[in-house]
Amino acid sequence: MNTKQKYVVLVALVLIAAVLIWWFASGTEILSKDGIWVEQEMSELDKALGLEPQKEYQEKFIIGLLPHTAAFSGIVIVISAILFFIFKTKKTKEKK
Repeated sequence: MNTKQKYVVLVALVLIAAVLIWWFASGTEILSKDGIWVEQEMSELDKALGLEPQKEYQEKFIIGLLPHTAAFSGIVIVISAILFFIFKTKKTKEKK
């Protein structure tokens, strides 16, 4: 492996690691979400009466493993494989 190939592999690993860290930090969801349901605070009277808390939908993007993280990692792998073979040095043997 020559130095250009080593750089391609290193950059690919760094990009994939960065996306996986972003995925872990955003909650390790399998599928991407556009929003979340948040329970509103209840008063003491509502708790005493046994009422269910109301839920409110908030728009918030959460990255998922399948559509975004896996697709980006796959694209990085394909591009790095192509570059890896492009930067391959061709050594020819001399016939004596």
